Amino acid sequence: MKIAVLGGGNMGGAIASGIVASHIADAGDVLVSHARPSYVEKIKAMGYEPHMTNDNIEAVRGAGMVFLAVKPWKALEVIREIAPYMDSSSTVIASVVAGLTFDDMGRVFKDMGLKVPSMYRVIPNTAIALGESTTFISSCNTSAEQDKKMQDIFSSLGEVFIVQESDMTAVTALSSCGIAYILKYIDAAICGAEEMGIDRASSQKMVMQTIRGALRLLETNGTQPQEEIDKVTTPGGITLKGLEEMERCGFTSAVINGLKASK
Repeated sequence: MKIAVLGGGNMGGAIASGIVASHIADAGDVLVSHARPSYVEKIKAMGYEPHMTNDNIEAVRGAGMVFLAVKPWKALEVIREIAPYMDSSSTVIASVVAGLTFDDMGRVFKDMGLKVPSMYRVIPNTAIALGESTTFISSCNTSAEQDKKMQDIFSSLGEVFIVQESDMTAVTALSSCGIAYILKYIDAAICGAEEMGIDRASSQKMVMQTIRGALRLLETNGTQPQEEIDKVTTPGGITLKGLEEMERCGFTSAVINGLKASK
């Protein structure tokens, strides 16, 4: 099956790489439009020559699956460009564009007098480049076979969660935007360590390992975060004092309000 990836930036390039690396499709069957040089070099390093074009129409001709990984402001323009050249009865279109709804995509086809194809909304995060993405998928007018193929692609690039489209903005805030929020905590912890006299390079390693350990506790023990917090917060202890000061400064409410603002 030929697969077209429209937009070869960080996200589109990672998707194309994952498709080939997971043997969903042969390298010769994956065509990427408007690829960045960095993506080209990454693919070459994997041992094969990338197939590229600057023509979106060329990319989608005969494709069984089309990934839309362009900038949000270009998305509808690109759909209008490619719609007449897609076989809507058999081609799947998957949007990796945040905020682009099924109604938005379907309306383009309807306004052009074309059949609306099977559609997906796919929201990974930037860890997809390392095969550690949290990816959310919702579908519209798709088959079980199509769903399996889509899930197989992104399962090879991290963990997949199937969600309703109505939940897409919330989960995008939680995990796609959320990766930046977690990194912000790490950066703040490093800054705090510097103020306590620990050099930045050392403190970053310490904080990263602490986070790995915290995640491992939750995964191994099957516990909720508060349960593990309770194990290290003795009355009057230094951990409790630190948590109380963070809460006094609005730590929890800042995180919650930030997520809501993203949504």
